Amino acid sequence: MDNLDNELTAQAETKQMQKLQMYQKLVLFTLMKFKWSIITVFLLTVIAGICCRYVQFKRSHHKYEGSVTLFYTPRASEEVKPLSINHVLGVFARQQIFHQLVEEMHLTEKQKSVLKQCIEVKLLKDQHDMFVITGIGDSDEYVKQLVNTFVHLGIRNYEEYRTAELRNFLDSRERRLVELQAYQKSLIERLHALHRKYGIIHPKEEMENVKKIQGEQNAAKAELNVKLADARHRFAVAEKDYKAIPENVIKHRAKLREFVTDLRKGAREYEKAKLMFAERNPRFVEAETAYKVTLNEFNSFKAKNHITEFDENMLLGLEGTISRYKEAEVALSQLELSMKSLQAEIALVKEKEVKLQHMIPEHESLERLMDTANKNISLLVEELSRVRSNISHVPNDININEQVVSTKAFPMFPVKVWAIIFIAGIFVSGIYATAVVTYDIVNGKFSGIEEAVFHKNYFDTVGIIPHEKADFTPEQRKILNNEMFYRFILRLKNIRTLFSCSLDGSFLSSVIFDEQFSQAKRNTILVRLIPESDVENICGNMQKIGDFYYSDNGNVGVNFTDKNVQHHIEYMHGFSSGDGKGYGYGYGFAFFPVRNMSVLEPDEISMLFNVVNELKKHYQLIRISREKPFDASCILVRQLHDICDATLLYIGKKQTPRSVLRRVLKLHDEEHKVFAILTGVTDVAKVISGDYI
Repeated sequence: MDNLDNELTAQAETKQMQKLQMYQKLVLFTLMKFKWSIITVFLLTVIAGICCRYVQFKRSHHKYEGSVTLFYTPRASEEVKPLSINHVLGVFARQQIFHQLVEEMHLTEKQKSVLKQCIEVKLLKDQHDMFVITGIGDSDEYVKQLVNTFVHLGIRNYEEYRTAELRNFLDSRERRLVELQAYQKSLIERLHALHRKYGIIHPKEEMENVKKIQGEQNAAKAELNVKLADARHRFAVAEKDYKAIPENVIKHRAKLREFVTDLRKGAREYEKAKLMFAERNPRFVEAETAYKVTLNEFNSFKAKNHITEFDENMLLGLEGTISRYKEAEVALSQLELSMKSLQAEIALVKEKEVKLQHMIPEHESLERLMDTANKNISLLVEELSRVRSNISHVPNDININEQVVSTKAFPMFPVKVWAIIFIAGIFVSGIYATAVVTYDIVNGKFSGIEEAVFHKNYFDTVGIIPHEKADFTPEQRKILNNEMFYRFILRLKNIRTLFSCSLDGSFLSSVIFDEQFSQAKRNTILVRLIPESDVENICGNMQKIGDFYYSDNGNVGVNFTDKNVQHHIEYMHGFSSGDGKGYGYGYGFAFFPVRNMSVLEPDEISMLFNVVNELKKHYQLIRISREKPFDASCILVRQLHDICDATLLYIGKKQTPRSVLRRVLKLHDEEHKVFAILTGVTDVAKVISGDYI
């Protein structure tokens, strides 16, 4: 199955290539046929182009051409970018410049009407900073004046445009500078208000001092805490010793010390007197009395001062204890005062720190805004300086390369014009050739012997039938007829059924070769398709055999010389007599009725196929035709082509449309041969020489 598909595909591609080659040859043939008209169209187009160019040049102002080159070297800056070269060209092409040019040069109405076409501003090739201004006119002086005036007007307009642009930008920057200065002033006022609010001028330095002071205070506090702890310890020890002695003893320590001293002194005197003197010795008594008196006074003093517990040892070191207690108390008091003072200072510093913590963020924000404003102001000042410098440089942005415009005369027929004329000629002649070839191929008719050569791959030309008005003698026509029959007989060796298809609008397909077959005594029969409605008129007196009506050389059936039916079978006149005797001998006619002359229905195809098989038993060649010429669009053509072994086409010069011929040629394949007879041929020399073969 795959091999069969591949083979069918290959056959289809081969057929398509053959068809394409045929059309290519047909196009070439048609071009050769119309070659003189195509050449004539080409020459007429060239001549028309030359005339138009001559008239156009005489009327045109484009006789002299002048140009000047300009350099565009603007000063670049980041603030206002320089105009691009295309923008500069746009400035030079402004309508205002042309109005100024008209006013300054006092141009005529004709010169005004073509002024825009006389000036061209374009960028120099492969250059980004150079452009050329070209002017054209009808005189050298006019061109120079035109270009020079346009250049100066263009430069002036550029300077005005660029200066205005820069000044607008400068004004906007100056307004921005005023806004920034006002904003800077408001920031300064806010900063001063902040200073007044917190009473601090330099918060960062103050914060550093606060941190430093806080460090010193922390160190002093730590040291003071150590001292205070030591003082408290010493005070506690002194206080313990101090409180161990009754308060009244401490209060009356001097008096008690006197009593103790007196008592000790009286006791020593008493003991001394007691040892030295007798009991009644007055000195002893005096000493005893004095001692007792002192003792009583001492006891009275203690009772009076509520001194209940007293030991004279309490008086030993009492002053030192009191002194140490006082000193420790004073030292502790001083340290506590110092601590309170330090804590007050720490609180003050802490309060200042809190104020600074609230102030510094706002102060830093204001400072940043101030720095930004100052920076922007500085940049704006520099920017304004650069813009002012650019404004002063604008007159130097565009420089003229040549002070004198170079001019040249423009030829009437330059190479470009000649090229355009010839291209136009080729284009018009090409359009004409395409139109005539397309029309001739699509809607034209068969051209004759020459065109038949291009179809040799699709049909075999076996002969020609010249037009009745052609310059042929009767003998030449007879020779051509016999030669055509001879060639036709040679090609019918293996063909039993032949379908005759007339494409020239004639009835030749019914009569050609009838006399020759009869004279050659070859068994042949012509089967004609007729509509069922005409059976009574055409075949009313004929013998019906099976599905068709039959007449053998006119011996059986209708009398073909009867004028009553002659118009139905006019093509058979002259062939109604012969030597044949009945069905199956000599030359015969068969009529096969069908319902539709454009297509055979299935039962009719089957009946026709059976008729053909029946006739094959009695005749060497069965020819199938119909009463009227075929329309190539009929399905009947395809059906009869498939039934028969070969198809004979009658193609008439200037009579067979190419569209009809193309549809019939699509029937060409390897199994069914296609023959052709050319009709209406008038080329006597080629017919006689046999060049059509």
